[in-house]
Amino acid sequence: MPPLNDEAIVLRTTDFSETSMVVTFFTRENGKVTCLAKGARRLKNPFDTSLDAMNICRILYYPKIGDVLQLVTEAKLTERFRVDSTTAIYAGFHVVQLLNHFTENFNPQSALFDLTKNVLKDILLLDSICRTSSLDNPPEKLSRCLFHYELRLMSLSGLAPSFHECVGCSEKVEIRRGARRVAFGMRDGGVLCPRCRPGRMNVVSLSPEALGAFQLLASADERYWRRLQLSQKTLGEIRGLWNQYLAYQMERPVPILHWLKR
Repeated sequence: MPPLNDEAIVLRTTDFSETSMVVTFFTRENGKVTCLAKGARRLKNPFDTSLDAMNICRILYYPKIGDVLQLVTEAKLTERFRVDSTTAIYAGFHVVQLLNHFTENFNPQSALFDLTKNVLKDILLLDSICRTSSLDNPPEKLSRCLFHYELRLMSLSGLAPSFHECVGCSEKVEIRRGARRVAFGMRDGGVLCPRCRPGRMNVVSLSPEALGAFQLLASADERYWRRLQLSQKTLGEIRGLWNQYLAYQMERPVPILHWLKR
Protein backbone atom coordinates (compact mmCIF):
# COMPACT_ATOMS: atom_id res chain seq x y z
CA MET A 1 0.00 0.00 0.00
CA PRO A 2 1.20 3.57 -0.70
CA PRO A 3 2.40 5.67 2.26
CA LEU A 4 0.02 8.02 4.06
CA ASN A 5 0.84 11.60 5.01
CA ASP A 6 -1.10 12.90 7.99
CA GLU A 7 -1.04 15.41 10.81
CA ALA A 8 -0.53 13.62 14.12
CA ILE A 9 -0.38 14.09 17.89
CA VAL A 10 2.17 11.91 19.69
CA LEU A 11 0.38 10.01 22.46
CA ARG A 12 3.08 7.72 23.82
CA THR A 13 6.35 5.99 23.01
CA THR A 14 7.73 2.62 24.10
CA ASP A 15 11.22 1.22 23.61
CA PHE A 16 11.18 -1.62 21.10
CA SER A 17 14.86 -2.50 20.68
CA GLU A 18 18.22 -0.91 21.24
CA THR A 19 17.68 1.36 18.26
CA SER A 20 13.91 1.52 17.62
CA MET A 21 10.70 2.45 19.44
CA VAL A 22 6.96 1.99 19.11
CA VAL A 23 5.01 5.24 18.80
CA THR A 24 1.28 5.71 19.20
CA PHE A 25 -0.10 8.62 17.18
CA PHE A 26 -3.56 10.13 16.94
CA THR A 27 -3.89 11.34 13.36
CA ARG A 28 -6.40 13.77 11.96
CA GLU A 29 -7.50 11.75 8.94
CA ASN A 30 -6.94 8.14 10.02
CA GLY A 31 -7.44 8.04 13.78
CA LYS A 32 -5.10 6.29 16.17
CA VAL A 33 -2.21 4.36 14.67
CA THR A 34 0.65 2.50 16.34
CA CYS A 35 3.89 2.61 14.41
CA LEU A 36 7.40 1.26 14.51
CA ALA A 37 10.00 4.03 14.28
CA LYS A 38 13.23 2.35 13.21
CA GLY A 39 16.39 4.02 14.47
CA ALA A 40 14.48 6.48 16.68
CA ARG A 41 16.62 5.63 19.74
CA ARG A 42 19.91 6.31 18.06
CA LEU A 43 21.81 9.43 19.12
CA LYS A 44 21.56 10.71 15.57
CA ASN A 45 18.20 9.71 14.16
CA PRO A 46 15.89 10.95 11.39
CA PHE A 47 13.15 11.95 13.85
CA ASP A 48 15.17 14.21 16.17
CA THR A 49 12.77 15.26 19.01
CA SER A 50 9.55 15.19 16.99
CA LEU A 51 8.39 11.97 18.67
CA ASP A 52 8.19 13.43 22.18
CA ALA A 53 4.74 13.04 23.76
CA MET A 54 2.23 15.84 23.09
CA ASN A 55 4.16 17.11 20.06
CA ILE A 56 2.25 17.71 16.82
CA CYS A 57 3.93 16.69 13.58
CA ARG A 58 3.40 15.60 9.99
CA ILE A 59 4.12 11.92 9.63
CA LEU A 60 4.67 9.63 6.66
CA TYR A 61 3.86 6.00 7.37
CA TYR A 62 3.17 2.79 5.51
CA PRO A 63 -0.16 1.24 6.52
CA LYS A 64 -0.40 -2.50 6.98
CA ILE A 65 -3.52 -4.64 7.04
CA GLY A 66 -4.46 -6.16 10.38
CA ASP A 67 -3.55 -5.42 13.95
CA VAL A 68 0.16 -5.00 13.30
CA LEU A 69 2.63 -2.15 13.66
CA GLN A 70 2.66 0.42 10.90
CA LEU A 71 6.04 1.70 9.73
CA VAL A 72 6.67 5.43 10.20
CA THR A 73 9.53 6.79 8.12
CA GLU A 74 9.17 10.56 8.58
CA ALA A 75 7.96 12.84 11.35
CA LYS A 76 8.36 16.57 10.82
CA LEU A 77 7.69 18.65 13.91
CA THR A 78 5.08 21.40 13.44
CA GLU A 79 4.24 22.33 17.06
CA ARG A 80 6.43 21.44 20.02
CA PHE A 81 4.88 20.87 23.44
CA ARG A 82 7.50 22.51 25.62
CA VAL A 83 6.54 23.75 29.08
CA ASP A 84 8.47 24.61 32.22
CA SER A 85 5.94 23.90 34.96
CA THR A 86 5.25 20.46 36.40
CA THR A 87 1.54 21.28 36.49
CA ALA A 88 1.42 21.93 32.73
CA ILE A 89 3.39 18.74 32.02
CA TYR A 90 0.94 16.68 34.08
CA ALA A 91 -1.97 18.36 32.29
CA GLY A 92 -0.53 17.42 28.90
CA PHE A 93 0.06 13.82 29.88
CA HIS A 94 -3.44 13.65 31.31
CA VAL A 95 -4.91 14.79 27.97
CA VAL A 96 -3.05 12.27 25.80
CA GLN A 97 -3.63 9.48 28.31
CA LEU A 98 -7.39 9.95 28.13
CA LEU A 99 -7.31 10.27 24.34
CA ASN A 100 -5.35 7.03 24.06
CA HIS A 101 -7.76 5.18 26.35
CA PHE A 102 -11.04 6.30 24.76
CA THR A 103 -10.07 5.83 21.10
CA GLU A 104 -9.59 2.75 18.94
CA ASN A 105 -7.13 2.17 16.13
CA PHE A 106 -8.07 3.36 12.62
CA ASN A 107 -11.20 5.21 13.75
CA PRO A 108 -10.95 8.73 12.21
CA GLN A 109 -12.34 11.54 14.40
CA SER A 110 -11.17 14.87 13.05
CA ALA A 111 -13.28 16.82 15.57
CA LEU A 112 -11.56 15.01 18.42
CA PHE A 113 -8.16 15.69 16.85
CA ASP A 114 -8.94 19.42 16.64
CA LEU A 115 -10.28 19.44 20.21
CA THR A 116 -7.08 17.84 21.51
CA LYS A 117 -4.85 20.13 19.47
CA ASN A 118 -6.66 23.16 20.91
CA VAL A 119 -6.41 22.06 24.54
CA LEU A 120 -2.68 21.38 24.17
CA LYS A 121 -2.31 24.94 22.84
CA ASP A 122 -4.28 26.21 25.84
CA ILE A 123 -1.95 24.37 28.22
CA LEU A 124 1.07 25.93 26.49
CA LEU A 125 -0.44 29.41 26.88
CA LEU A 126 -1.18 28.76 30.57
CA ASP A 127 2.32 27.51 31.36
CA SER A 128 3.42 30.87 32.76
CA ILE A 129 0.66 31.03 35.37
CA CYS A 130 1.15 27.33 36.14
CA ARG A 131 4.69 28.10 37.31
CA THR A 132 3.31 29.94 40.34
CA SER A 133 0.86 27.15 41.20
CA SER A 134 1.22 23.66 42.63
CA LEU A 135 -0.09 20.26 41.66
CA ASP A 136 -2.44 20.40 44.64
CA ASN A 137 -3.89 23.71 43.49
CA PRO A 138 -3.74 24.16 39.68
CA PRO A 139 -4.97 27.45 38.17
CA GLU A 140 -8.71 27.77 37.72
CA LYS A 141 -8.26 28.47 33.99
CA LEU A 142 -6.33 25.23 33.54
CA SER A 143 -8.92 23.23 35.46
CA ARG A 144 -11.65 24.75 33.31
CA CYS A 145 -9.83 23.86 30.08
CA LEU A 146 -9.31 20.28 31.23
CA PHE A 147 -12.92 19.90 32.33
CA HIS A 148 -14.13 21.13 28.94
CA TYR A 149 -11.78 18.74 27.16
CA GLU A 150 -12.81 15.74 29.25
CA LEU A 151 -16.51 16.44 28.81
CA ARG A 152 -16.22 16.98 25.06
CA LEU A 153 -14.04 13.89 24.71
CA MET A 154 -16.72 11.81 26.38
CA SER A 155 -19.38 13.39 24.18
CA LEU A 156 -17.49 12.65 20.96
CA SER A 157 -16.84 9.11 22.22
CA GLY A 158 -20.54 8.53 22.88
CA LEU A 159 -20.09 8.29 26.66
CA ALA A 160 -21.25 11.72 27.78
CA PRO A 161 -23.57 11.80 30.79
CA SER A 162 -26.81 13.75 30.63
CA PHE A 163 -26.80 17.04 32.55
CA HIS A 164 -29.97 18.51 31.04
CA GLU A 165 -32.53 15.69 31.04
CA CYS A 166 -33.40 12.91 33.44
CA VAL A 167 -31.90 9.66 32.14
CA GLY A 168 -34.94 7.79 33.45
CA CYS A 169 -37.83 9.69 31.86
CA SER A 170 -36.18 12.44 29.74
CA GLU A 171 -37.81 15.18 31.79
CA LYS A 172 -35.84 18.42 31.54
CA VAL A 173 -33.93 19.28 34.70
CA GLU A 174 -34.01 23.03 35.27
CA ILE A 175 -31.76 24.96 37.62
CA ARG A 176 -33.70 27.30 39.88
CA ARG A 177 -32.34 29.63 42.54
CA GLY A 178 -32.66 28.03 45.94
CA ALA A 179 -33.34 24.61 44.40
CA ARG A 180 -32.31 21.45 46.20
CA ARG A 181 -29.48 19.18 45.16
CA VAL A 182 -29.94 17.03 42.07
CA ALA A 183 -29.37 13.27 41.96
CA PHE A 184 -26.73 11.99 39.53
CA GLY A 185 -26.55 8.30 38.66
CA MET A 186 -23.05 7.02 37.96
CA ARG A 187 -24.35 3.75 36.59
CA ASP A 188 -27.28 5.38 34.78
CA GLY A 189 -25.09 8.07 33.23
CA GLY A 190 -26.74 11.33 34.18
CA VAL A 191 -29.13 13.31 36.32
CA LEU A 192 -32.27 11.78 37.80
CA CYS A 193 -35.54 13.49 38.61
CA PRO A 194 -37.19 12.89 42.04
CA ARG A 195 -39.62 10.35 40.51
CA CYS A 196 -36.84 8.25 38.92
CA ARG A 197 -34.37 8.46 41.80
CA PRO A 198 -35.83 5.78 44.14
CA GLY A 199 -34.24 2.35 43.79
CA ARG A 200 -31.27 3.52 41.75
CA MET A 201 -27.80 2.35 42.71
CA ASN A 202 -24.53 4.30 42.81
CA VAL A 203 -26.15 7.73 43.02
CA VAL A 204 -24.52 10.94 44.24
CA SER A 205 -25.96 14.44 44.54
CA LEU A 206 -25.02 17.69 42.83
CA SER A 207 -25.60 21.25 43.98
CA PRO A 208 -27.40 23.54 41.50
CA GLU A 209 -24.13 25.48 41.08
CA ALA A 210 -22.20 22.33 40.17
CA LEU A 211 -24.88 21.16 37.73
CA GLY A 212 -24.88 24.57 36.02
CA ALA A 213 -21.09 24.45 35.76
CA PHE A 214 -21.22 21.01 34.12
CA GLN A 215 -23.79 22.21 31.62
CA LEU A 216 -21.66 25.18 30.57
CA LEU A 217 -18.36 23.28 30.54
CA ALA A 218 -19.84 20.58 28.30
CA SER A 219 -20.89 23.14 25.68
CA ALA A 220 -19.06 23.19 22.35
CA ASP A 221 -19.56 26.97 22.27
CA GLU A 222 -16.48 28.71 23.67
CA ARG A 223 -18.55 31.73 24.67
CA TYR A 224 -20.04 29.69 27.50
CA TRP A 225 -17.16 27.79 29.08
CA ARG A 226 -14.32 30.28 28.53
CA ARG A 227 -16.17 33.09 30.30
CA LEU A 228 -17.12 30.91 33.24
CA GLN A 229 -15.35 31.49 36.56
CA LEU A 230 -15.52 28.61 39.02
CA SER A 231 -15.20 29.02 42.76
CA GLN A 232 -12.91 26.71 44.72
CA LYS A 233 -15.98 25.11 46.28
CA THR A 234 -17.63 24.36 42.94
CA LEU A 235 -14.33 23.16 41.44
CA GLY A 236 -13.87 20.71 44.29
CA GLU A 237 -17.41 19.39 43.97
CA ILE A 238 -17.41 18.84 40.22
CA ARG A 239 -13.89 17.38 40.16
CA GLY A 240 -14.82 14.91 42.90
CA LEU A 241 -17.86 13.66 40.98
CA TRP A 242 -16.17 13.72 37.58
CA ASN A 243 -13.16 11.74 38.79
CA GLN A 244 -15.56 9.04 39.95
CA TYR A 245 -17.39 9.06 36.63
CA LEU A 246 -14.19 8.76 34.60
CA ALA A 247 -12.97 5.93 36.81
CA TYR A 248 -16.34 4.18 36.40
CA GLN A 249 -16.14 4.46 32.59
CA MET A 250 -12.51 3.31 32.51
CA GLU A 251 -13.20 0.54 35.05
CA ARG A 252 -10.13 1.68 36.97
CA PRO A 253 -8.81 4.86 38.59
CA VAL A 254 -7.25 7.33 36.17
CA PRO A 255 -3.54 6.89 37.00
CA ILE A 256 -2.42 10.49 36.57
CA LEU A 257 -5.59 12.15 37.81
CA HIS A 258 -4.72 12.03 41.52
CA TRP A 259 -3.23 15.54 41.24
CA LEU A 260 -6.62 16.98 40.29
CA LYS A 261 -8.50 15.95 43.40
CA ARG A 262 -8.77 19.49 44.75
